[in-house]
Amino acid sequence: MFDEPVIEISTREVVTITPDTSIATAIGIMEKSKLHTLVVRANANDAMYLVNIQDLLLASNPDSHVDGFMFKPHGIHKDTPTIDAICELMDSGQRAAPILDDSGALAGIVTEYDVMRRGAESRTLKDAEVRRVMPRNPLCVEKTDSIGKARSIMRKNNIGRVLVVDEMSNLLGIVTGGDILRKIYKPKRRMTAGEFTGEKVTRMEQPVSTIMNAPVITADVDANLAEVADLLQQHDIRGVPIVKDRVPRGIITILDIMRYLRMLKEEAMVEVEIQGALDEEYEELAERIIETEVRKIAKFARRIHWIKIAIKKERDRGGVPYYKISAQVKTPDKLYVGQAEPKPIKTITAKTEDVVEETKVRKRRWDFIEVLKDALLSVERQIEEDRGRRRTKNRKSREM
Repeated sequence: MFDEPVIEISTREVVTITPDTSIATAIGIMEKSKLHTLVVRANANDAMYLVNIQDLLLASNPDSHVDGFMFKPHGIHKDTPTIDAICELMDSGQRAAPILDDSGALAGIVTEYDVMRRGAESRTLKDAEVRRVMPRNPLCVEKTDSIGKARSIMRKNNIGRVLVVDEMSNLLGIVTGGDILRKIYKPKRRMTAGEFTGEKVTRMEQPVSTIMNAPVITADVDANLAEVADLLQQHDIRGVPIVKDRVPRGIITILDIMRYLRMLKEEAMVEVEIQGALDEEYEELAERIIETEVRKIAKFARRIHWIKIAIKKERDRGGVPYYKISAQVKTPDKLYVGQAEPKPIKTITAKTEDVVEETKVRKRRWDFIEVLKDALLSVERQIEEDRGRRRTKNRKSREM
């Protein structure tokens, strides 16, 4: 799950500006290139900083330099696994981070949209329905409500957007904090009192319909997170309303998807207890197999409390060793148990009307590995079967 080095999903060609670049010029570069963050440095050997467009839009003087808004960023090493880089981004509070090579030189930049582009191809997100993570009952305003009311709702609830609906609760548009900043505080065409004929209405008292984005990019309630991630990165937006029959049921943001990925990483950190003797020659290979299969099990099960693997070494009548292995996986709902031992080879000899069956057990060096895989795969199949039954039950309940 997102195990590749972060450099593989990063943007290698980084747009940089110098500290004496004007704010107006920096905003122009961002808007032309559809960027939200720029790297700032005087030359390749100087310290590295970032500026983001949200901060620059707040500047009172567009002719001033960006050095008053730049900040020292948290950098991420190029070989960091992508899932760990996602966690570092979230912990830093940044929407983008420079990618550094072994010498600390700039090798690229990773943004939230790079993560969404990777997520759009992810089997992990394709297997996750939007219902699993979307906040229900999204906050809405009617098209006649004021821009000031929309801004107040966003500030009070610490959110970046509100949905605009009609009197039948059908989705009409969406208004974000960025829209208010760009169209009210920093508009290319200033809205004034008397915007509407015969009325004297201040900018913040005007209806949200004057600045809302419409039509809205949406996803259906039956969509998966990979589909939403694809919409987010394709349309360069931070939130997608989830609708059913045009009525908003929830909303999913970039941060919601990144939080979900972080949760999966934390849940995948499962305590694995191995009981019984294990030959030294098998230890390294067994650890790799256990790690791989535990990741698969964690993908199928929403949460795992612990995993126990019991190894029992026995000998046949000829003194040749073989293994019996059991795997126990405890989830919040159930204890799954899988067991395996070497499969017998059957030799059948016919004598007249009777059949004499002779059974022999394989005694090859790879028996242990095969038995270990069989035990863990048995658990995976059980969890997947339960998961399929839950999906069928949920689908039937929605159809009723």
